[in-house]
Amino acid sequence: MTKLVFCADDFTGASDTLATLARAGLSARLYLNAPDMSDHKNDDGHGSSGSDPDSLDAFGVATSLRAMGVEDGVATIGELAGQLAKADCGLYHFKICSTFDSAPETGNIAAVADRYAQSVGARWKAIIGGQPSLRRYCFLGNLFAAMGSGQIHRIDRHPVMANHPVTPMREADLPRHLANQGWPKVGLIDFTIIAQGRVALIAEIRRRIADGETETLFDVTTENDLLTIGEALRDIARTEVILCIGASSVAQALFPSFAPTPPSTRALRRDGPVFAFAGSRSPLTAEQVALATRYEKIEISPSDLGDREARNRARTDCLSILEAGKNLLVAVSDDRNHQISSHDLARASAQFIADISRSVSLGFLLIAGGDTSSLAVQALGIESLSFVADFDAGAPIIRAHADQKNLDQLPMLLKGGQMGKPGLFDNVVGLATARA
Repeated sequence: MTKLVFCADDFTGASDTLATLARAGLSARLYLNAPDMSDHKNDDGHGSSGSDPDSLDAFGVATSLRAMGVEDGVATIGELAGQLAKADCGLYHFKICSTFDSAPETGNIAAVADRYAQSVGARWKAIIGGQPSLRRYCFLGNLFAAMGSGQIHRIDRHPVMANHPVTPMREADLPRHLANQGWPKVGLIDFTIIAQGRVALIAEIRRRIADGETETLFDVTTENDLLTIGEALRDIARTEVILCIGASSVAQALFPSFAPTPPSTRALRRDGPVFAFAGSRSPLTAEQVALATRYEKIEISPSDLGDREARNRARTDCLSILEAGKNLLVAVSDDRNHQISSHDLARASAQFIADISRSVSLGFLLIAGGDTSSLAVQALGIESLSFVADFDAGAPIIRAHADQKNLDQLPMLLKGGQMGKPGLFDNVVGLATARA
């Protein structure tokens, strides 16, 4: 029986949810399109005899909903959720970023979630407001996030998220933030109620559902909060279909496992060069790129990615390096004097990544940047992804499953701009290698 079905609004977060479920001992698979619920296959999946969704404990679909306008987003989730509803599951998850970055016009959480809930028959939505494992916290309905390993900021004063190029977070009060997207009456279950324990929390949730509350935000300040919330939601799901909205903390709450898997000594890279692409221009990714020493480096400007001739020249240079067996790190320069929109830049980057990855046999593919990762995996034509191993916070190693030989079984790491240790890029090169 399927225990959880999720739809993620980007690929970096989707891979983190996949890892969270696998870490808890569930058989799980991440698809690129809604799977056929009657399609039986025999290839190996993590903890499963196959990739048939009916044989899995949990499965999900990764999308680029976060980068979509409202109409496209609603249309996309409408098509997907109709298929996902066939799982006949009591718990559905709309996986969003732990920073809740979204806007009325782009990545609208409320509009997409409403359509999702309608399709799966969920009359109540549970919004999980924090992810302590990534130092994201919701307190009295307000969202806070750490800057790397340093200071914790209210999200509307966060040095990165308050100035996000597509969806800047101007409001830390999540009920207010979501009201701007179409939910004017988001209820709040704050930390004082959660602290009363499972029984009291279940009673409070049932009272609110009976009173007609349709969206409820939960404070999350500690991992113990997640345990209590998860226990309550599992109880409610026995009689109610629930749509949970939040980061990978949703999966962590429902299926607790807080410790990463032990470091593995097995080979986590194929024989072949590492191709890394840094599409994010966050300060942390910039630091990671600067510290990387085990790659040939190429910097490419947004303007060059948007110009066919310049892009072809860069492609030739990249393939020459990779075909020589050398590791390659391509970084998009922080040149803001260009006429390319953020989404068009991510799309051009994705096509560039896909073109190169299909043309040479790689040992590992690393992509930094949520939008870039989402669009690149779609452009590659991968069927599904499975969990391989924990690697860094919010950035597990996953494996691609595809018809093309170059791509099938390719180990990958997809990370958001703010995820990972400073030495992440070189740490990937240091992974043990085995011949494909």
